[in-house]
Amino acid sequence: MPNANTFDVKVIGDLVRANLHGVSVDPFARNKRWATHTNDLNPLTQAEHHMQAPEFLKMLVAQGVQADTVIFDPPYSPRQIAECYAASGLAADMQATQSGRLYKDCRREILRLCKVGSKVLSFGWNTVGMGPMFECEEILLVCHGGAHNDTICMVERMTAKQAELAV
Repeated sequence: MPNANTFDVKVIGDLVRANLHGVSVDPFARNKRWATHTNDLNPLTQAEHHMQAPEFLKMLVAQGVQADTVIFDPPYSPRQIAECYAASGLAADMQATQSGRLYKDCRREILRLCKVGSKVLSFGWNTVGMGPMFECEEILLVCHGGAHNDTICMVERMTAKQAELAV
């Protein structure tokens, strides 16, 4: 069955454990402490920081963090984004839930955190991935049965780094 705590699904948790190494970053950590640097918008979670995910990632870039592993497990749908905002006492506007901007902004900062050889573990309902500087090493499709959407899990490794990324 699907679970709001993605990594409580055994096969997904196993995938994360098998690929988690070195300095790791999780901008949507919830109550899991899988990573070296954790964040969740909701202040009631056990994450170290409680910021908007793109701002958390920008902060790490400014601190010079170089990630070996990034866990990218954002809310999968506009409804889930709105629920995350509401649980944090914030109102989600149309731009936050409908534009895909959250994912774009996060991916841009993740690219800046990664170095050649870094892995990004992505979870969601699509295989958009991190782009041409990454090679997909593994895809795990998790069927939750019935009318539930499958969870698509991707493991990508950065194989090239642009000299300068657009900010």
